[in-house]
Amino acid sequence: MPHILLVEDDSDIMRINSNFLENEGYDVHCADSVQTASFMIEEFVPDLVLLDVMLPDGDGMDFCKILRQKTQASVIFLTACDENDSVIMGFRSGGDDYITKPYDLNVLKARIEAQLRRNTAKAPNHPRIELPFLTIDLFSGTASLDGEEYSLPQRELQILYLLASCIGSRISYHEIYKSIYGCDVDDSKNTIRVNISRLKKHLSMDDMSTYEIASTSEGEYVLRRVIF
Repeated sequence: MPHILLVEDDSDIMRINSNFLENEGYDVHCADSVQTASFMIEEFVPDLVLLDVMLPDGDGMDFCKILRQKTQASVIFLTACDENDSVIMGFRSGGDDYITKPYDLNVLKARIEAQLRRNTAKAPNHPRIELPFLTIDLFSGTASLDGEEYSLPQRELQILYLLASCIGSRISYHEIYKSIYGCDVDDSKNTIRVNISRLKKHLSMDDMSTYEIASTSEGEYVLRRVIF
């Protein structure tokens, strides 16, 4: 189920869009401000963002630049302004599409589907890893460890997939962050540390797990099989 972050301060538009998209099979998370959206983007990674340009506490285009440091999810701007300069600014800030209000909900649906198809085309050629007692499936968003299946946030699933694809090898937090987000920032070490801590908690990794994620003082991580 694709995850959509809807950032919109008009409560009526938010309600109409979220109800429509949920009925179409999407998992919709709503935010009515830049501050709320910023908090939510740290909790989960959406597959697509519907982003209003004019928000009560900031500009959607400026927020899009921040999004691009954290996720490669598609961004579709929703705005009442259709001037050429505004459209150009939207694309230059990192947006993937631009829809002017008012719009037909079926047109919105078609634009979303088009962006998600592009995302699927850019997905890894082998989105599934199978190891003894550990399976990771990027398409379904799940991981199975020691016979238990877990639905993981996208960011954590991508980190686990990366570590499993290089099992037994050390990977620096710089490499992990750049692979997941497409760039590197000053706070990347702390971001990866927090996400790996959450990943281990979500997978219930403890002394009895058949796999562990170990770290070094240099900020490297390695997934390895535990031999009892």
